[in-house]
Amino acid sequence: MKTLKFIMYLLYRYYSTGPTRDFAYFKALGVIVLLIYLHIFQILILLGVAQPLFATFKNDLQITKYGKMAIFLLPLFLLIYFLVKPKDIKDLKYDHSKIKRGNIYLITYSISSFILLFALAFIFARR
Repeated sequence: MKTLKFIMYLLYRYYSTGPTRDFAYFKALGVIVLLIYLHIFQILILLGVAQPLFATFKNDLQITKYGKMAIFLLPLFLLIYFLVKPKDIKDLKYDHSKIKRGNIYLITYSISSFILLFALAFIFARR
């Protein structure tokens, strides 16, 4: 929980500047949900159930695909929303060195997660 709040704080701090400042919390929440689902998809690929799962979306209309994906993402989105409130994120304070180190780790972690997902998808798609 402490790590989740710290990551939310880093993302909130990033999105709270510029044109995205009005909905920085929801953008940070969306990124967290994306990262968690990235790992879920990695596990699904390793278990060999990702291909049949996404084959069911193949013949659907675009709006139906968006609806199914929203229903799929909504439970985790709501869970994190109720665990980490916007007020909690705004009240957090960290020293500059921890923020800088956290940003570097978060960027490295995100890039390596995407690379791993694409590598797994490429390797297991050939089977």
